[in-house]
This record gives sequence, structure tokens and C-alpha cells, in this order.
Amino acid sequence: MAWWNRWVAFRTEGGSRADEIDRLQAYFKSNGLKSKITLEGNALKRLHVRSKDEERAKELAAAFDAEHSL
Repeated sequence: MAWWNRWVAFRTEGGSRADEIDRLQAYFKSNGLKSKITLEGNALKRLHVRSKDEERAKELAAAFDAEHSL
């Protein structure tokens, strides 16, 4: 099975918000969720999660966004 069948694009950020992808990935990792980052061109970072973990990623991302939207 190819990696693109197991992984789904979860969030994409560019420019000054691209570092948000790194922080979200670290948050996922600290909560036991595997993810990977790919680069799109020079400016975009895309965070991928396993397709089976997409619902859990949505829950964690909502908690992350709530904590970091101060």
C-alpha cells in the first residue's frame, strides 16, 4: 500500500504561519498521534495524519487551536 493511501492531508499553512505546522505536529506527538510534514513549493507546509486517525487529529487540533488562539 502506498503512503498516500494511508495518510491524509490534515492542515496546510504558509508564510508566517508555517511554523504552526511544526508546533501542531509536536502537540500530536506528545499525545501519541503519528504525523508527517511535506513541503509544497517554497512556502507551504502540509501536515498529514494516518487516515484511521483523522477523527482523533480533529479533536487534538481543536484543543491545540483553543490553547493557542489567545
